[in-house]
Amino acid sequence: MKKRIWMLPVTVLLGMLLAACGKNAPDMTLARTDVSAITIPESVQVVGLGEASHGVKEYQQMKEEVFRTLVQNNGCRTFIIEGDFGSALKVDAYIHGGEGTPEEAAALIGFRIYRTEEMEHLLEWMRSYNEAAPQGEDLHFYGMDMQWADNGKEYLFGVLEQVAPRISEEYEQKLAFLNDKDMYEISGEAFEQGMKDAQQLLKEVDGVQNLIEESFGGETFALARECAYSLYACCDIRKSDNTYNETRDSYMAKKVKWFMGHGDGSLLFLNGHNGHIGKVNTQPWYDCLGKLLAQDLGDTYFAIGTDARVTVFNSQTEDSFVKTELENKNMLNALAGELEGKRYYVDFAAVAEEDGWSGVITKEQRITSLNVGGIIPLKIFYTSKIVPNKTFDGMIIFEEVSPSTIANE
Repeated sequence: MKKRIWMLPVTVLLGMLLAACGKNAPDMTLARTDVSAITIPESVQVVGLGEASHGVKEYQQMKEEVFRTLVQNNGCRTFIIEGDFGSALKVDAYIHGGEGTPEEAAALIGFRIYRTEEMEHLLEWMRSYNEAAPQGEDLHFYGMDMQWADNGKEYLFGVLEQVAPRISEEYEQKLAFLNDKDMYEISGEAFEQGMKDAQQLLKEVDGVQNLIEESFGGETFALARECAYSLYACCDIRKSDNTYNETRDSYMAKKVKWFMGHGDGSLLFLNGHNGHIGKVNTQPWYDCLGKLLAQDLGDTYFAIGTDARVTVFNSQTEDSFVKTELENKNMLNALAGELEGKRYYVDFAAVAEEDGWSGVITKEQRITSLNVGGIIPLKIFYTSKIVPNKTFDGMIIFEEVSPSTIANE
């Protein structure tokens, strides 16, 4: 099934573009059609790549293309996805030679939108890279989200049962209610109690730090403790719909800074929805992850957004996906059709002094902003207003994007 919604006529859009740019059209030689040409300032510590829609093949491919470029050119070794922290630890074990298949590893991340052939290809490449990587230069795959519990509990209690079985048994029972299967049925009161229990569990874990480090090393302690903290965060995020977005992005920002403090100091790569990655809020009622990082890290946080004129994507239903098509023309994506490959990357700092580009990147416009389900086919509901150069440091723009390749379909 494919739904089609056509919006603003091309002639109207071109008129807007020319009016915005005055007499000068953007110099398209300043755009890059090869994503591997992306350059990042040496001072940058964290690069975020946003996607305008989940369920899109090209945006999932960008995860790999941009990450591989950063690995090669900037020494990046850590991929952090908008996915569950505890579950991603299993994916990290897989890319380090663990058992399983790429399909099984992709399914662990925590959301159905990642169960795609494109994600499997990324994980296969990371595993292959690690097989040949010198010691200390291996790649890691982590998650910055905390909405699930099972795999985090498995990692944490798997460590505790070997050094502190009493603590493991006590808190496995106390937190048994917090499980992925029942997550949407758990009451706010139960989550409130879970926060108290998880807070006490953190103290217990700190109390056996020496035992864990003596048996497994400092890294295992740090990951186990962060699993316990993630259980606390999961309860806090889930307990109230009223503060869900604000609480979730706040915890994701803290998780990124935790990775910065516990890594090897090399560049970190983040991937999530544009609405999380942008440096300013696309929704007025909460501060997004990217804004929080930009406030703390300044110019050492570099954000890349994505957009397309035509988006064909997998809209998620309760038990399947529906291919849906939407169109949203703006000044940036109207230019993609002029270039080979119908896509380009533009670094806003590199084009800021060029009159034609300045007239585009400084003008408020609507970019596509789609999630995974519940699509309302009115432009106001599937787009967000941004000023490009205030929201991102650069953008990857497509003429048209297509649905991700769902595994086994």
